Amino acid sequence: MAEDKFVPIGTKNLQIAQLDDAGMVKGDVLHLPGTTEIDISVTSENATLNADDGPYMTLSSGISKVTVKISNYFLNPKAKSMLLGTEYVKGMEFYNNDSLPNHVAMMFETQLQSNEAHPLYVGLLNGTFKFPDLKNKTKGSGAPDPSPQEIEGEFIMQARGNKETAEINGFTSDPDFDMETYKALVFPKDQASLDAALKKVFDATTPSGPTA
Repeated sequence: MAEDKFVPIGTKNLQIAQLDDAGMVKGDVLHLPGTTEIDISVTSENATLNADDGPYMTLSSGISKVTVKISNYFLNPKAKSMLLGTEYVKGMEFYNNDSLPNHVAMMFETQLQSNEAHPLYVGLLNGTFKFPDLKNKTKGSGAPDPSPQEIEGEFIMQARGNKETAEINGFTSDPDFDMETYKALVFPKDQASLDAALKKVFDATTPSGPTA
């Protein structure tokens, strides 16, 4: 059916938040403009067992991690301080021997082409990023052609109720979707608000199927 065909297009409204040791948001959520692309790769291990001279059974370990690559035209000092632990003082950015990546959660918005009124939100719960390379081109005589910075991170499983979860996607086209509940699951401020969001989601007596 035509109404079931969707294509994710676009990337905008990237938000990141630093997490404390308990996986709760520490400080304010930071909006990061200038993002051109976000690639997500889900890792799981599969093994095929052979018997009787042929494939017998396929076993899977389930999802172990999610790798994310963000392309952004300029990671500002505030973003790098949150993501990478750099220090910014009086107009100077310091990459110190104790600059260590922080654990962060992130979410962004993409658009379903055939359902433009209802964006799809992608949320990743707990990960760290590597220090990016910086590419600088000569200006030349033509139009400027800057290269975006690429920063790569790995997101691990995080407890959400009785499950271990790495990614939560929010389909706003579903009438049961609630943005505040979704944000509380991706960016929990404290255990009480997280528990309330989990209860609201999983205590539903008649869960609906995906509507995309």
